[in-house]
Amino acid sequence: MSEELESTRQALEAAVAAAAGAAELTRLLADYQERLARAATSEAEALTRLREAEARLKAAEKQVTQLAKNLAEQRYQAEAAQWRLESVQASRWSKLGDAIHTKNPGEVARTLRAPISKRPAPKRSDFSPAPPALDVAPVPPVVPATAGPAVSTAMAEGFVVPKGPLTRPYLTVAAIVDRQSEALFRYEWRQVTNFGPGNWQAMLDQHRPHLLFVESVQPGPRQGNGGRWLEELAGRSRGLRDLVEECARRGIRTIFWHSGGPLSASVPMATLFDQVLATSEARAREWRAALRHDRVGVLPHAVQPRVHNQIRAAEGRSGVGLLGTALQGDLPPDAGWRPLITDKATYDDLLTTYRAVSMVLAGPDADARTVEELSACGTPIMQLTTPVDQASLPQALDSVRENLAAEIECASEAHLAWRATAPVTPLLDPILDTAGVPSVRNAATVTAVTAVSGPAELDHLLTQLRRQSHTPGQLVIVADGLDAAVVEKAARGALAGRGSSHAEGDLVIREAGTPMTRGAALDRALRLADGDLVAVLDPRDLYGEHYLADLTRYFTAVDADIIGKASFYAHITGTGGGASTGTGTGGTGTSTGTRTGGGAGAGATLLRQPGADHRFLPEVAGGTLLARRQALVELGIADVSEEWDEVLMRQCRTDGIRVYSADRYSYVCVRPSTEGRLLTSAHFEGYVQPHPLAMI
Repeated sequence: MSEELESTRQALEAAVAAAAGAAELTRLLADYQERLARAATSEAEALTRLREAEARLKAAEKQVTQLAKNLAEQRYQAEAAQWRLESVQASRWSKLGDAIHTKNPGEVARTLRAPISKRPAPKRSDFSPAPPALDVAPVPPVVPATAGPAVSTAMAEGFVVPKGPLTRPYLTVAAIVDRQSEALFRYEWRQVTNFGPGNWQAMLDQHRPHLLFVESVQPGPRQGNGGRWLEELAGRSRGLRDLVEECARRGIRTIFWHSGGPLSASVPMATLFDQVLATSEARAREWRAALRHDRVGVLPHAVQPRVHNQIRAAEGRSGVGLLGTALQGDLPPDAGWRPLITDKATYDDLLTTYRAVSMVLAGPDADARTVEELSACGTPIMQLTTPVDQASLPQALDSVRENLAAEIECASEAHLAWRATAPVTPLLDPILDTAGVPSVRNAATVTAVTAVSGPAELDHLLTQLRRQSHTPGQLVIVADGLDAAVVEKAARGALAGRGSSHAEGDLVIREAGTPMTRGAALDRALRLADGDLVAVLDPRDLYGEHYLADLTRYFTAVDADIIGKASFYAHITGTGGGASTGTGTGGTGTSTGTRTGGGAGAGATLLRQPGADHRFLPEVAGGTLLARRQALVELGIADVSEEWDEVLMRQCRTDGIRVYSADRYSYVCVRPSTEGRLLTSAHFEGYVQPHPLAMI
């Protein structure tokens, strides 16, 4: 009997704890909804007053304009009549009549000899009349909109192959490459491809290239230069041999890149070039043995961030793409499963197809270069290691469906695959140096700015900086309530282990002096920054190892002045209170999950604005900003504490500044309560600590 009572008591305690947790979450949501309603009502009242003022202003302007015209015309007519009267009175004949009336002959003679002076005739003038009283029609009040946005409206949507800028605009390269490589190198230098065996002499005279870059182009839908060099590459004509010899006479360096195909077929032509490149070190050893010289380097399959990136296609993702000859045909029976590459698709079409499928099922013979580009586009890939047949196909299809169902894990794996891809820009530097061609480019140095108040925030901030794989070139700290010498000593000690000396100009410490808002302190730190890019760090939040490295890489992919995160994880520490389960809504987003804890580490984790990543949006979180310094300095940071980023984003929308929302990872916003906009379109993850995938 006692055991039953004990179990009943435990069940009641669990029920009470669950009810308490659900009540706490309900209170938080109700409090947020009430604050949102008050803010919406205030905004609606302000908008009503604005519309009333605009209506009065328009009516006044219309009336004043008309009255001004009427009054100006009346005054002109009166002045013209007065001038005509004065003209008549001052005329010689009028004065002559007066002289004759005096009966004095001398007066008549003097009148005839006296000159006539008249003032100039009046002109229409602009007179400013006093505005009369106005009768303005009443303006209906604005109804407050209390619902928060699910996802901010995109400023631009859909992938389009962008134009420039060039990484090395001073370098001109004559290229014989396929369409895939043409897209890979199009932003690396000034690339000339529109020439063939019949007009290469004119091309050399007109463009004067510094380098001739030739690839082992294969026949097919991706062949470049209109297929005009296929016979020359196969050795059936002397056109390419003559071109290489002429380049040698003119001092133009020549490079041959064996990107694919049989090595034996390319050896005769490769012997003509100054340098040969292979896609791996193993293939490079084969080339050294075949050519019997060491002028062989490695250029692996890489990606071009301006082309291969995670910007979404306009139609979104759906279906499964099949890659590899083993998966073509009638093997996959599911509707929506289709070959990724078709014979008629251009490479630009393929770049959109990369982003149009939810997942790619790649066979063991799948092209490694295509797999690399798919990973750079954020497309999940399931790679088969063994050939598939009718017997093993059902298991493979079931695995694809399971991966598609596990959206969170699938997205995180795709992000890690994107991070593992190699951009082509740094790979070209040693190749150009070996060829004797200058390679100078902007490395985009980063300055991190922050404002700390108290030793706890300083220690937490330095812990986040210490773990960064990409150490900022400059750190600017505005400290409130801390001695500058103490802050500098702690900062240099924390950053010394990162392999950076941080000289005098690389570490800038300022004391706040008088109490300052967080926005004012950040604006002061911003004025002291000198890096190409400025990262704003919040000393209360968590930053993963790859945070700065990932955001910096996005600047090579998108044309934006500010990059940050609109979708991110937020950890609320002040929501502990026992084990509980519950559901609720925040804004227009839904919240489901579990919350556990009850001690210092208790709390709830939210995923704010799921689906708002990899898009151009009008707003991102302030603690995630990485911006071009000049653009951010011109905008400035408002003198407010917690909503400075909201003010900044409104100014961006006003000035037309492009803002890009990157991925959701490597950052967690930590707050004691659901203040501000954290609950707007947030999904409640329900973990005590931040989501394990948040900091990858």
